[in-house]
Amino acid sequence: MNIRPEPISRREFLQKTGAAAVGLSAIGFPSIVHSKTSMKVGYLPILDHLTLLVSHARENHSLKQVDIEPKMFKSWNAAAGALKAGVIDAAFLLSNLAMDQFSKGAGIKSVLVGHRNGSGITVKKGSPIRSAGDLKGKKIGIPAKISTHTALLDTYLRSNGLSLKDVETRVISPPNMVLALKLDRVDAFIVAEPFCAKAEIEGVGRTLTLSKAILENHICCVAVVRNQVLRENSQAVQEWVASLNRSGKFIDQDKVENGGKTVARLIANYLKFDEQVIIAGMMNPNDRITYTDLNPRLADYQTILDASQTAGLIGNIALNEFIDDSFYKNIA
Repeated sequence: MNIRPEPISRREFLQKTGAAAVGLSAIGFPSIVHSKTSMKVGYLPILDHLTLLVSHARENHSLKQVDIEPKMFKSWNAAAGALKAGVIDAAFLLSNLAMDQFSKGAGIKSVLVGHRNGSGITVKKGSPIRSAGDLKGKKIGIPAKISTHTALLDTYLRSNGLSLKDVETRVISPPNMVLALKLDRVDAFIVAEPFCAKAEIEGVGRTLTLSKAILENHICCVAVVRNQVLRENSQAVQEWVASLNRSGKFIDQDKVENGGKTVARLIANYLKFDEQVIIAGMMNPNDRITYTDLNPRLADYQTILDASQTAGLIGNIALNEFIDDSFYKNIA
């Protein structure tokens, strides 16, 4: 009995012959389009991470090398742990927390600054606290023990002859800061926007000082990527970094031209905040938080490292090995 062979599909033919590997043009097939590199990127619901969200909202569909999947975390330790474990490929992390993870063996590098400024110290509405000196003996919420905010708080206290030893710090995840203040669990908190703005809008708190007044033009969160991803998918990382940089310029331009309204509409669903809260956290004044200068300069990281060491948060870090500025330098 003659048995006729089943028809073979083009996909099966390519898989069985290995034609895709040797070059399809030689056998009359067009070249296969390579799939994008998929990257899971961790973020928290704060304005420090807007470049990631604006990039995803505006450009992810048009990127040729990479497909970004933002993954929200509610706490810094959860985001840092997921990155170290390889659950995510990259993240926006507090600069000194990322430095500490790097020093403890996490295979990561910082490829870009996330923003500049963007935090504040908030006290309860009606509080008699008016200066750094008034914080002595108070309970102050911080987002993580090793955080840019803890270093900034120490810097602020030292401006009045105090230090972290003169206050009681309590680690509270950013989304719970306003409630903690409302319930009198803390007398003040220092955290990223828009929680300072949110406390004001809800009538719970009053901004004592913005972080830009503590350390002018400081960096806070930085984009970090796992070394394996950098080695195996450098072109994808390059395209993503360029998109983040464009998005930063777009955000600051929108703040000037539209009061941040376009950005607020774009990313409200990512952060689960009202647009009014997002706008308030970006504006008043316009440099409350900025995104145009994302150059990962060693000197800016050194400033945070110095403040962190003065506060007793971390030890020495080989910043030259932690920072990879090649992607920023290669932006066309």
